[in-house]
Amino acid sequence: MSDRALAVAAEFCRLVDTADLFEYLGLSKDASAEEAKTALQKKRRYMQGMQSNPKFKDSARFLIKNYRVLEEVLTDPRAHLAAAATAREEEKLPMLLLAVEGVMADGRVSQQEEQFLRTSALSLGISLETYERVLTEEALKRNAFVETQAHTNAHLDNAVSIHTMGAEPNTGEQSKLRGAEGHGWWDAAFTRLLLDVIPGGPGEMVDVYCRTALSAETVLPERRQLDWVGVDKSRERIHEATTRLARSDMAHLRKRVRLAHGEPENLPLQPESVDFVLAVRALGNLLDTRPVLDEAVRVLRPGGRLIVAEPDGFGENFIFDDHLVEYNFAFHKLVVEVDGVLGGRGSRISRGGLAVGPSLPGRMLAAGFTDLEVRVHGSNNLGLRTFQRFARRLRRYPQAMAKAARLPQDHPLLIDVLNEVDQLEARFPPDHRAMCGNVLPMYLAVGVKE
Repeated sequence: MSDRALAVAAEFCRLVDTADLFEYLGLSKDASAEEAKTALQKKRRYMQGMQSNPKFKDSARFLIKNYRVLEEVLTDPRAHLAAAATAREEEKLPMLLLAVEGVMADGRVSQQEEQFLRTSALSLGISLETYERVLTEEALKRNAFVETQAHTNAHLDNAVSIHTMGAEPNTGEQSKLRGAEGHGWWDAAFTRLLLDVIPGGPGEMVDVYCRTALSAETVLPERRQLDWVGVDKSRERIHEATTRLARSDMAHLRKRVRLAHGEPENLPLQPESVDFVLAVRALGNLLDTRPVLDEAVRVLRPGGRLIVAEPDGFGENFIFDDHLVEYNFAFHKLVVEVDGVLGGRGSRISRGGLAVGPSLPGRMLAAGFTDLEVRVHGSNNLGLRTFQRFARRLRRYPQAMAKAARLPQDHPLLIDVLNEVDQLEARFPPDHRAMCGNVLPMYLAVGVKE
């Protein structure tokens, strides 16, 4: 791998504001060289048609001109990723050094301060190895004392041993990602899942069921060249989204955001005008999901991506220190009944309902999408709670489901679920605390418009 090739790749990544070529291509870091080269080839074809678009012009021309060099870089992905990581660290090191200098001003680093410095380094994208080297060098230079989890009040006259037990390689990357406020199922891990399938660089996205601009709030800070259109059928939610985006901490997003009232099957957009269509939990309440997928085909440019996330309500389970087998069995029978009502009991390949997730690939194939990819996220609200508190959810959740399906509150299937709660209340003391909650599989499917 030539230094020139690595330099060209670095220049391109700066142009498209991505960490590396894999992020630009929407690939995981462990993708093979062949997968990366194939993705680059498809991206070149896509960008050939975008040279006249002002938003894409510079990156499109750079990619086309330097295609062979970038292809060479992808023959050795590890070298490129290592060079990109080093470049990111060098860019962020001055910020870490400022923090270290401030903490060491009194000649001492407490355990809490060391933890703060380590977390800050990870959040900046600096590796633990580099962080430990910098801390050692600065401590020796300043003759500073450092307290760590491994030893307290250690004088760093020769070396420092930083205890990093429990630190995951991607801790810093995850810590800076946001979940959607007020939506427990949309956590930082779900944001990471979305980012993995939304390539970096210039682009335009429409969220067909944007609610209060959840995807703008979580995705746009990490995709800084992405323009976003949020569409929702509720004018109240559009108003709330406008209010949220007016907050001071959202000011940097406003120029890239537009909100519009509309239906997911009738978007206020021109044909072939966006690169990504995002639909997160948008299909469940529809009697027929096909018009939404057809509309995605209409507004996507050739080569654009449809990204759909839907749950599998049939796979939802509750735990309280262990499986609640009898409760889950009764709950699942109620879910099937509610799903039949909400989905209109139509064909599973077209209707909505509580368990759309597993059928997404078939629906998208039928709409003409190709290169399908499916990932599964375990949404959950697990936490330590008393049984008394958890029991309230075990009752209210199925009652709310039955109400949504207009089932009477004395429906036999609902009564069976509530009877199981009675049995559990006889089994567990009200103040008994345990890890509890519900886990819901969330399917994320991605397809490409040819």
